[in-house]
Amino acid sequence: MMRLFYCLMVYLAIIITSPYIIWIILTQPKYRTGLGQKLGFFLPQQTKPTLWIHAVSVGETMVATDLAKSFMEISTDYRIMFSTTTKTGQELAKKRLAPDANIFYFPYDLPGAVKRSIKAINPAALVLVDTELWPNVVRACVKHGGKAVLVNGRISDRAFPFYMRYSWLFKGMLKDFSLFLMQTERDGERIVQMGTNPKKVNVAGTLKFDRNITKLGKNENQRIRRSLGIEENAIVLFLGSPHQGEEAALRAAMTAIGAIPSARLVIAPRRIENVEWIEKSLAGFSMKIALKTEMVMGAIPTGPKSVPIIDTFGELANLYGIADVAFVGGSMISHGGQNPLEPAAHGKAIIYGPDMVNFHEAAKALEEGGGAVRINSEEELSIKFITLLSDASQREEMGKASLAVIENNRGAINKTANIIKGLLDD
Repeated sequence: MMRLFYCLMVYLAIIITSPYIIWIILTQPKYRTGLGQKLGFFLPQQTKPTLWIHAVSVGETMVATDLAKSFMEISTDYRIMFSTTTKTGQELAKKRLAPDANIFYFPYDLPGAVKRSIKAINPAALVLVDTELWPNVVRACVKHGGKAVLVNGRISDRAFPFYMRYSWLFKGMLKDFSLFLMQTERDGERIVQMGTNPKKVNVAGTLKFDRNITKLGKNENQRIRRSLGIEENAIVLFLGSPHQGEEAALRAAMTAIGAIPSARLVIAPRRIENVEWIEKSLAGFSMKIALKTEMVMGAIPTGPKSVPIIDTFGELANLYGIADVAFVGGSMISHGGQNPLEPAAHGKAIIYGPDMVNFHEAAKALEEGGGAVRINSEEELSIKFITLLSDASQREEMGKASLAVIENNRGAINKTANIIKGLLDD
C-alpha cells in the first residue's frame, strides 16, 4: 500500500511539473545527457549475474569505485555494473573503472524505467552508497532475486527527524534490504529506530577514510604551485569548496593574507560555473581572480594581486596537497560541510565552520585528534588563519595529527567488500 502511495505521489509530481521538466530538457543539454538510460533503455544486456553499485556525488563515486576495485580483487564471479546520476560522476567512474566495469546512468525510480533496467542489469546484488533509498529500484531488485545492500550508511542529525516522521513510508522498503553497513554505532541505532531489523545492521566504518589519495611529492607540489603563479616559498591558504553565501570565509582569508606578506590564497569553489560572487568579494580588496584553465593557456597574468581559482572538476582532493592551511567549505552556512578527510589525507592543518553535520564523525575524530579546529565566526576565522599562517610548528603538528586520524581509521573498504562477497556466496 505504501509503495502504491509512493508511486502515485511520484507520478502526480511529474504531471504537475511536466511543463518545467520539458522546458529544462529542451533548453539545457546537460539534462538530456543519459536520458535514455535513465528511462531504462540502451543498457548492456547482462546474462552473467552482476554486482550493481550506485553512487551519487563525485566524492561518493571516488570511494565507490575503490569499493568496486576491492571487490574485483577478491571475486571474479560477478560483472560490475556501476551507476551515477551526473555527467561528472560518469566521467570519473569511466576513468577509474572502464573497461573492467560497465558505467551507466541510474534509472528514474519509476516502475517502467526500473523494470527495464533490472532486466538488462540482472543484479545478484544492488549496493547503494550512503543513504540512497529508492523504493522501486530496491523492490524490483529483490523481486528479480537479487539482494539490496546499503553501504557507508549515515543518518545525519538533520535527516533523522524527517525519516522518523515519515517512517511509515520507509518501513516497507527497509524490509527489502538484506544488509545495512553503517558508518557508526549511532547510525546503526538510528536506522533500527526507523524500523530496520537489528540483525541486518552491521557497523563497518566510514569508506571515505580509505579513499586512495596520493600525497604530493616536493617536485609535484612545486610544479602545481608554479602553474598557479605561486612563489616557491609562499604559504598557501587553500579554501576548498566554499559555497555562495560563505563570503565571510573569503573576507577572513583576505584579512589573514593582508597580515602575512608571504601568504597566498587559492580557492576551489563548490560550483565552478558560478565564480562571480567570489570575484565581487575579492574586488573589495583590490584582488582579481585568475581561472586555472585560463592560466594554463597563459591568458591571465599571475602575481600577488591575483587569486587562483580552480575551475576544473575532480582535482580538489589532489590539490589540497599544495595547502599549508586548508579551510573546508559548506560549513559557514547551513549546508553541513564538505569532506574534511581530503586535506587530512595530505596531512594538512584543517579549519572549518560550525556546521559539519554531513561529516559529523569525521570532524569529531579530527578535532579530538588535534588535526582540525571548528570556528564559529568570521572574526575567529581570521584570527585562526593568521595564527596558523604565521606558525609553521603548529601547522606541522596539526598536519601530523590529521594524517594519523586517517591512518588509524582505514580498513572499511576491504571489510565492506568481503562482507558483500560473503552475502553473495551465502
